[in-house]
Amino acid sequence: MRDCPEESAVSPAGTWQLVWSDEFDGDALDLDKWNIQTGDGTAYGIPGWGNNELQSYRPGNVAVRDGRLVVTARAEAADGKRYTSGRINTRGKFETRYGRIEASIRVPAGQGLWAAFWMLPTNSPYGGWAASGEIDIMEAFSRRPEPFIQGAAHFGMAWPLNAHVHRRGFIAPHDPAEGFHTYAVEWDRCALRWFAAGLHYWTVPSAAYWTYYLGEEANAHRSGPEGAPFDQPFHLLLNLAVGGNLPGDPVAAAFPGEMRVDWVRVYRCGVDETTGEGCAGSMDRARADAHVEPASDVYRAEYVLYADGLRRLAARGTQARLRVDDGDRKLNEAQAPSLKATKLRLRVNGGRGGLTAVEVDDAARGRVLEVATSGGGQVAIVAEERLRFFGMGSAEDPAKLAGELHFDLFIDGVRTHRRGRLRIGLDSGGGSRAGAVELPLAGLPRDRWIPVAVQVSDIAHNPRVRRRPLSLRRVRSLFALEPTRAARLRVDNVRIVCGHSQPNGGGIGSTAGR
Repeated sequence: MRDCPEESAVSPAGTWQLVWSDEFDGDALDLDKWNIQTGDGTAYGIPGWGNNELQSYRPGNVAVRDGRLVVTARAEAADGKRYTSGRINTRGKFETRYGRIEASIRVPAGQGLWAAFWMLPTNSPYGGWAASGEIDIMEAFSRRPEPFIQGAAHFGMAWPLNAHVHRRGFIAPHDPAEGFHTYAVEWDRCALRWFAAGLHYWTVPSAAYWTYYLGEEANAHRSGPEGAPFDQPFHLLLNLAVGGNLPGDPVAAAFPGEMRVDWVRVYRCGVDETTGEGCAGSMDRARADAHVEPASDVYRAEYVLYADGLRRLAARGTQARLRVDDGDRKLNEAQAPSLKATKLRLRVNGGRGGLTAVEVDDAARGRVLEVATSGGGQVAIVAEERLRFFGMGSAEDPAKLAGELHFDLFIDGVRTHRRGRLRIGLDSGGGSRAGAVELPLAGLPRDRWIPVAVQVSDIAHNPRVRRRPLSLRRVRSLFALEPTRAARLRVDNVRIVCGHSQPNGGGIGSTAGR
């Protein structure tokens, strides 16, 4: 386990060293430092920028005047939107991992405007938002009944199972639109610390954030290392949004609204650049009993379908992030999704290939399932009742969520056709509503046990030809295996694993009474 001090024990030791800045001198935005983003988010696959925002970003709404950046929101039509505004970022031109990132900003007044100074990852190994993280250094909301600013951190799993924490900085009687204020975040391997107008008001330690992301190589979700997702380079963003989920609808009096930025500066701690530690709070000494977020984690449920023979289906729930202490892996137990124990059985359809499925003794594994066919047929693990999958995704929801089928596979190299494929699926009874993915066997190792993982959402989104999409609300066949050509295979350790950001948020349950 990492040796991160308690927040109360943190004492500044070094000094921050300036590594990047923009003082906004001159009469135009420095395009060697910034990119201007345009549009309503559709080009990025997020219409309304993911927040139902009402503006289209335009280059003409970004200017530099009198030594300051000026981003203006206007009540004018463009790209099918009633409003325009500006958004800039440093992606590809400047990124940082750890440091103190700050800006002097005067936010606009007026109901419905949303000014922001924030950070996103660049080429994160943790995939899409928000498994890859987001740091909101300052968000200002001019909505009634009172304006306020806040800091926020987004992390966890890919949308819509993302998690976040947020904290207000200062509110009425202080109006953030009255003059320039300095907003900053200090970021090191152990924590994120937020500052507003010289006041340290919030700390999010690394134990409070996590990522549970899809590892593309193994096609399985995994927990990121300690400090993830905030252990990668991030770039800076400044924007002024109109309307959306948080500030509400704008009023006419809000326009034109201006976010003005006097400067943006990034510092790196000279004590240890690899961890960012050693300079905490050396600029802003003032504290206000800064709130510290408690530890958090992903919740994972595991359902064993086949291991050393068939069994009754039951859940084993754990917290997925494994904390390492002196080489021992520790699991923090969590409440598992409730599931009445359900009897399982094998269903074998020999098909044209005369498929057979029998339990045999494997020298390395004990009792395993052996499947043989000359091409075709299906073997499935079937529950005595239909079950509902939840928190994993569905055919109606295109999001990739964190549920998957896992099993161990042994391919007999002599008796298995090299051009064969293996269909792996689920169905909700009688094959009328089924989904499957095909796994080519040509590139897989033979004559040894290998782990295989298939995403439940991939199965749900890939219905069998000319049949209705799979419904995860009423599933009968929990694991179906169908070789397309001659094969002799062995299967063991079949299980369904589901991750979720909330206890009991994902898993398998009975359909009784629903």
